[in-house]
Amino acid sequence: MAEEKILAEGTEIEVSTADAKKDKARQVRYIFKDPEKGWFEKERDNVRVTKYYRTQKEAVDAAKTHIRNSGLPGSVIIQGKSGKIRANSRVKTAK
Repeated sequence: MAEEKILAEGTEIEVSTADAKKDKARQVRYIFKDPEKGWFEKERDNVRVTKYYRTQKEAVDAAKTHIRNSGLPGSVIIQGKSGKIRANSRVKTAK
């Protein structure tokens, strides 16, 4: 098991750019339900909603299209009303 280290405030650390590239090499789109506005799609680490949709299927299809068009592989994650993940599907890029 990896040892956890606590750094003092103001301590500088070096982060490998390879790790950052690996993290950014995948698109992740979340699908949520809003009781008033319907289903919406949101990109990981983004505060703003991409768009609202009338049905869950429309939101999932749009998220898959966004991932395919980005040129990066990714995942579509559907969250239930309680916030727990209900479904997770991988999407390949368009060829």
